[in-house]
Amino acid sequence: MPLYTYVVSYRGATHVCQARRSNYQGFGDWASNLPQNFLTPSLRKEALNHMYAGFEEIPNLVHTWRKEFPLGGAAFTIIAIQTEK
Repeated sequence: MPLYTYVVSYRGATHVCQARRSNYQGFGDWASNLPQNFLTPSLRKEALNHMYAGFEEIPNLVHTWRKEFPLGGAAFTIIAIQTEK
């Protein structure tokens, strides 16, 4: 299974995690692995509602996808990168 790297950015904070998965968007590793202090409990719950699907390819990059949604009045961004096969 490929290794994916997830880069999560929210309000100036960044978190990075990795997981081996069959595809980049069918799993919520980026959400379930966030440090406890990254989001409040209510924002974490709201973010988990967005954990699946909705990624778009980033133009001119190979095996790199992006997803962004509003969360608590700010943009929450996830970038998924297929790091190795």
